[in-house]
Amino acid sequence: MAALLDARQVKVHLRVGDRIVRAVDGVDIIVNAGECVGILGESGSGKTTFARAVTRLMPNVELAHLSGQALFEGRDVLAMGDGDLRRLRRHGSFSMVFQDPLSHLNPTRKIGSQMEEALRPAWDRRGAKARAAELLRQVGLGDAERVLRLYPHELSGGMRQRALIAMALAPEPKLLVADEPTTALDATVQIQVIETLRRLNRENGVAMLVISHNLGLVAELCDRVYVMYGGKVVESAGIIELFEAPKDPYTASLIEAGRRLLQPGYEVAS
Repeated sequence: MAALLDARQVKVHLRVGDRIVRAVDGVDIIVNAGECVGILGESGSGKTTFARAVTRLMPNVELAHLSGQALFEGRDVLAMGDGDLRRLRRHGSFSMVFQDPLSHLNPTRKIGSQMEEALRPAWDRRGAKARAAELLRQVGLGDAERVLRLYPHELSGGMRQRALIAMALAPEPKLLVADEPTTALDATVQIQVIETLRRLNRENGVAMLVISHNLGLVAELCDRVYVMYGGKVVESAGIIELFEAPKDPYTASLIEAGRRLLQPGYEVAS
């Protein structure tokens, strides 16, 4: 398979007060066309910072150092000017789905208005509205015309997340980056969102990079997994190999902790 995203020695160091935090410290990750790859790790491991860096969607933080390459179909995203980056995003490169849709949807505008904006200038107004409804149905929102007329606060958490996925699909990306896509959703809605992502990957051929600390989510969706700890990749393997025979002690402890949580009668200390 051809490498769609080839990240090489990516380093992101942040300035926090008088300290330098090596949030990402020399990470190599490859995502092939049509593949679903996971980045697994605890909070603070650097997985989200890495994903934001290679998509040039860093939040408002003070960077002390950013280096490496993020080659998308051979073009280095980290070295691009703003104009080239906008064109790359507009023409089917990559999109990102965030873990908190309420923070990334405009509360003052209806879903339809936001989706139509994401589709222009490739579509006229009538075409954009029809395409927006089609995208909503594609992610499992059957009553698409009604959803287009609603504001974000009028949707359930699962509906908002799927609407955000639909918006991310507007430019027909080859790579969808999903950052903790099921966090804060109840179990039933988590299953619906996982099914949506699985269908997009397996039936539509959209490559995915799934960022999560959730072992079950990664096991359900991903072909291969990178495990991050302390800003570095400590292990990478196919999904079956990783869960059946982890090589790194940190990976083994993550999997063991996940198994304990599934045991009957296990209680999390408050």
